[in-house]
Amino acid sequence: MNQSTLFIELHYLPCIQYFVYLSSFNKIFIDPDDVYSKQTYRNRCRINGANNVENLIIPVKKISNKKILTRNVEIDYNQKWLNKHIRAIKSAYGKAPFFEYYGNELVEIYNKKPAHLYELNKDLLTKCLEILDINLKIEFSDKTDVIEKNGVYDAKNKINPKKSMPGNSFFTSVDYFQVFGNNFVNNLSIIDLIFCEGPQARQIIGKSCVLR
Repeated sequence: MNQSTLFIELHYLPCIQYFVYLSSFNKIFIDPDDVYSKQTYRNRCRINGANNVENLIIPVKKISNKKILTRNVEIDYNQKWLNKHIRAIKSAYGKAPFFEYYGNELVEIYNKKPAHLYELNKDLLTKCLEILDINLKIEFSDKTDVIEKNGVYDAKNKINPKKSMPGNSFFTSVDYFQVFGNNFVNNLSIIDLIFCEGPQARQIIGKSCVLR
């Protein structure tokens, strides 16, 4: 791979493929001027519940500007999503081997109730990288000019619930222990991997990268 720098948007508790992207590059730009799009992973994630895969969706306040920046999108706390998400995560992973080690750290971030979606996503991403012991050079900066001139890999909107994984996704599914179900469910939120595999999660991310 010729490119050494990644350009991508923030997701809510991103999937494993997202972390494979991050770990495949030496430097990452996360776009603070990303234009918000509905029905994307900017405000949703997938976890493995007792009965099926659950979509956790963060409601946002009414948006009148179709080109509003994600960093300006406000979370709607009038809707009772916060307790619902925390309960769903505890129900799905309370019996996972490593939930007791990391669960409270994530709950603490939720309980801060940041006003903006961008802030919550950034804090959760930072915590997940810390738990995974992945040290990356991340800049929260719009470097479109650098992308155009220096061949930075642009992964914005490549990971989308409406799209299948792109051919150049860098990602291959690797099975690991999951709490529920007889059939393995791939590419869930990173918390599925963290709570189920703990310190081994980073190695599984590495095995999931087809470039290594």
